[in-house]
Amino acid sequence: MASSGWIEDRWLKKRKDPVTGKRERTELYGTKTKRYRVCGIPGVRKRSFETLDEAKGWRVKALAETKKKEFVDDRDGELLLADYITDEWWPKRTDAVNTAVPMKSKIFNHIVDTVLGRTPMYVIGDDHLVEWKRELKSRGLADSTIEVVWNHLSSVFKSAVGKRIAKNPCRQAEKGVRPTGPGKTRARAWTKDEARAVREAMPARYRIVADLGMRAGQRQAEAFGFSPDDVDRDLMVLHLRRQLLWENSTRPYFKLPKGDKERSIPLSPGLLKLLDEHGEKFPAVTVTLPWIGPGNGGRPTAKVRLLATTHFGKRINPATYNNRAMKPALAEAGLIAPRAEGSNWGWEPSREMMHHRWRHTYASVQLGGGEDVISVSHWMGHASPDITLKVYSHFMPDRGLRGRTAVDSWLEAGAGPRPPAADLRTVEPIGWEESVPLKLTAKDIGDGAEVSVQGARFAGGPWTMGARLAAAGAGLGEIRTEPGESADRALASCLAWIREYAAGEGLAMKRAENLNDQVAEPLRPYQALGRFLLVPGEGVT
Repeated sequence: MASSGWIEDRWLKKRKDPVTGKRERTELYGTKTKRYRVCGIPGVRKRSFETLDEAKGWRVKALAETKKKEFVDDRDGELLLADYITDEWWPKRTDAVNTAVPMKSKIFNHIVDTVLGRTPMYVIGDDHLVEWKRELKSRGLADSTIEVVWNHLSSVFKSAVGKRIAKNPCRQAEKGVRPTGPGKTRARAWTKDEARAVREAMPARYRIVADLGMRAGQRQAEAFGFSPDDVDRDLMVLHLRRQLLWENSTRPYFKLPKGDKERSIPLSPGLLKLLDEHGEKFPAVTVTLPWIGPGNGGRPTAKVRLLATTHFGKRINPATYNNRAMKPALAEAGLIAPRAEGSNWGWEPSREMMHHRWRHTYASVQLGGGEDVISVSHWMGHASPDITLKVYSHFMPDRGLRGRTAVDSWLEAGAGPRPPAADLRTVEPIGWEESVPLKLTAKDIGDGAEVSVQGARFAGGPWTMGARLAAAGAGLGEIRTEPGESADRALASCLAWIREYAAGEGLAMKRAENLNDQVAEPLRPYQALGRFLLVPGEGVT
């Protein structure tokens, strides 16, 4: 059958001689040409082999992989890894400049310019990866750097799967082959004493950078690009509109915050007071810099009044700031060793105690104070609440304990019952669109499961509503609504979203609970809480 392919003998003609009944020889007979050719497999190029057994084996393998839609012709993988990176993979990258420069250096120096780079892609396996790691180690690379380069290599192979190679050898590597790196550590926050000591040890004009990190969760580049014009005193929020980055540490430019999206952050009275005091002592400086990427109305430059500036009234270079402001403060606070007398370099490694620890402190205080994960995720600028849970879940209080004491606190306070929450079936939804696709199947639901929905709105804007199988479980999906005041309407939008999806998966909504009347005291109008029971089948309301 044509669909199963066949093997032809290239030394003999296909048709038999009508007189002798034998197949005549072709002009290839006896030459060095590979004799047996596999033909007729749909979507697979013909391939020749020296022996019949080789041809049969390859035909069986090609048919099996084609049926599973996993077939990749290894002849496409004969390209050298270095050539694939240089000619195909790297030219298609669109990374930001500050990411692309260090990334290119690692890839071209430690992958392209290695024995592995001069190896055909399809033959690379565990032995090649072990030898490559040994080569990098002989160059003096730290384990942490090798781990980063390994991840880049895995990305290269991932892009070639299905086109040049059948599988990613980095993903298929044995456990002992993969680099272990220095190990992952939990995000740590400053203690109150540490935070005060480090901040007080910093030069006065740079303390506002620490304040924006610890009191608003801003990244370092966001704090460097922050303007007093981004303060909304009426709504008591900070509008995060840009970050200040540097290309090769020499050319500064503005771009949107990480993820290419602006965000709004609640502004505390304490931070507002610090912002005002800083502005009086160190007036904002107007700078005009290139704008890279989307945003800024498509204009190539942006004119911004910067809140944090250098002693010379210039925009802050992170390398200079870290070396001359942050690390000396850590040393004065006794958190790292001081430099040798008269030395201008050689600080003790302190990566875990740099600006990101201000952000960790912000997250720990917010979650420890009972703020919901979706709100904190938005304020931190995370792509998804799942990231917030993964990094900061150990900062969250014992919610079971809070639940056990809730009724006691309510009775002791003498408060009367709140009005019952509205029936979601009678509430008109707000317009919404899906920002993170919902991933929920009948297998997840089993005989029936509750889906928790939780959301928040910021500065009078749209609601961000997330769904998960448990209140603190992995996220299932997320929607963004149009601006609207009503938490009940935000939940009604979730109901429409999940009910619509469930119908396509053979699931049905059995119960939809509006828990907005159970949001912790004091009632927060910017939060929404609900719970839906899904079961297999159709027609259940």
